[in-house]
Amino acid sequence: MESETIIKIIGAIVGIFGAGKIIYDITTGKKSRLREDYKFAKEFLEDLKNNPDLHPFAVEKGYHAIAGSTIVSSKEIAYILSLKNSGKCLNDYVLSRKYLQTLDTKGDLRLAFSKKYSSAWSRWLRKGIYFFLYIFCACVAIIPIFFPKYLTVLIITTLVFGYWAVIALNSYVRIYRGEQLVKHQQRHTQMILLPNRNT
Repeated sequence: MESETIIKIIGAIVGIFGAGKIIYDITTGKKSRLREDYKFAKEFLEDLKNNPDLHPFAVEKGYHAIAGSTIVSSKEIAYILSLKNSGKCLNDYVLSRKYLQTLDTKGDLRLAFSKKYSSAWSRWLRKGIYFFLYIFCACVAIIPIFFPKYLTVLIITTLVFGYWAVIALNSYVRIYRGEQLVKHQQRHTQMILLPNRNT
């Protein structure tokens, strides 16, 4: 095997896993605005604590701003903010919400996988398929690098198979983060509660 081919193979492997790391970082919510997020969260939570008559619309919008998403209810966000490592838990929940459900037990929320994903086997199988698809699509996306005659095809393979590699990795990450959230949900002793009139 020529040294040039070995270098290409090593470069391709590093590229596949490097791209995976970048995609993982993007999907897990690495932000450049951490100071702004901190300032807003601090002000909002202080408002919530000091002003029990805060309008429900303002409360809802505040929780949505903290979550960075409007698809999560303020009740769910309030529960997640009461967990240990609430910032990570909130990012995990926003990512994996479509796989999860909230269970209301004796007036207390609890996160669990929805019926379709409740079996560990079902999740393991899906993660295995997504990981395989990621590796397969990422390899196909860069395979023209090894055949200089076909380098022009690289644009097409990268766009088509690179796209599906990103989708597969994103799906894998979402299930994995949901598992971490459900497994490690532990409550703080001091709860963050919504005003009674707002659900």
